[in-house]
Formats: sequence, structure tokens, C-alpha cells
Amino acid sequence: MNITKVRAFQDNYIWILADENQKICHCIDPGDAAPVVRFLESTGLQLSNILLTHHHFDHQGGVSELAQQYPDIKVYGPDDARIPSIAHKLKDGDVLDISDMHFKILSIPGHTSTHIAYYEDNKNLLFCGDTLFSAGCGRIFDGTAEQLYQSLQLLKTLPDKTKVYCAHEYTKNNLHFARTVEPENEMIQRRLNEIEKKEDVCTLPSIIELEKQINPFLRITEPAVIKYASQHGSGISPVSVFKCVREQKDSF
Repeated sequence: MNITKVRAFQDNYIWILADENQKICHCIDPGDAAPVVRFLESTGLQLSNILLTHHHFDHQGGVSELAQQYPDIKVYGPDDARIPSIAHKLKDGDVLDISDMHFKILSIPGHTSTHIAYYEDNKNLLFCGDTLFSAGCGRIFDGTAEQLYQSLQLLKTLPDKTKVYCAHEYTKNNLHFARTVEPENEMIQRRLNEIEKKEDVCTLPSIIELEKQINPFLRITEPAVIKYASQHGSGISPVSVFKCVREQKDSF
């Protein structure tokens, strides 16, 4: 199974999982149909499944057009009326078998109320949409801070070598913010230096092990993060610290 990024809009990644043996592929969060169609035409692969993480348009806006062009595809995603094209609704704990992968469905609300992730534990793959970014996390829309905090705590428990395929190229900006939260964190500065040496770099996938060292939203109980939050009027409970750091990132 080959995993390929397809860029969309300004900073979205549509992930394509290509099964070269069967000449088919599976597409995750196609907000735009056009780049997916170009990929299919250039590779000769047949689109088999679409997997969606949440309802935002930049993640599912291309589904209708793709379904018209490739009427045999199956569309999977969360049970959410805001996603009109899902024929196969998934919930926490479900297992989705496609090609040689066995995705466990994780409910990870917060960014949205029905957000899900696709986790393949045998291959250490996580497709987490907009919940966890490298060095950051998603904004809170129709979920809650408490939900997002708990969702990130869940993802933090995944094996260290789990590859994190999120849906946006936000890493550089996230690291600049992370450095303001933990100015003495050498890993944050080292990772930022690596990225800034290259132009138009894809920083993904990350891995959970790295995220636990550089991502302030996974480091809420670290003294430096608590200190940063307290300087911005936060209490010291983990959820209070998380809310404060997320609010500061919103205006960064």
C-alpha cells in the first residue's frame, strides 16, 4: 500500500492509499474532486472508497462530483446529516476493512461534534483529519474544549511509532506558536530549523513520539505549558490550561 499526498486549496492534503496489486485506491477527505481526478487519470488507478473524517466542506466538498464520475465507489464517514453523500456510517469501535488494511474507527470530537479518525494498528497509521496537527490541533467549531482535550489525550496513548497523517500543512506556524509556549524546548526549535531549511516542504506524516515532544496540546501538564497558561489568566487544571492555550493559538 502506497500513501500519496494530493494537494488541494491552499494547504489541504487529500491522502490517497494506492493498492498497486489490485490497481485501486482509496481517498481520504477529498474537499476538491479535480486534483483527485487528475491523480487517477495519471496513474490509471480505479477509485474504490472515500473515507471522511468530518463534515467541513474542505474535506468532503468533492464527494458528489467524484461519486458522479465513479458511481461504484463507496463513501464512509461519521453519522452526520451535514454530510449528504455518506452511504456507510461509522461509529466509535467499528472496523473498516479495505485492501490489506483494517481501520479501527476512533471517535475524536472537539473540532466538530462528530469527528472520527481511521487508525490502522498493524501498520501504525492514523488519519485524523483536523483534530491533531503536527505541533498543533484543530480549532473548536461545533465541539467543545473538553471534548477536544479528551480526544487528544486518546491519540496521545497510541504507540509512539504511529504515523500521523493530518489534513493540513500548518506545521511551521504551529511550531512558531509552540516556541512561544515553551521557548526553552530544544526539540521545537530543532524541528523548526529542519523545516525552515527547505521550501515547499511536506512535513507529514509526523509520528506520535515526536508530537509528544513538540506539540503544546499534548503537553498540557508540562510545567512550562502550565506557566504560559497562568501568565494568560488560566487556572491550573488540565482542561483550563488546554482552553487557554487553544484560545491563545486562535489569535496567534
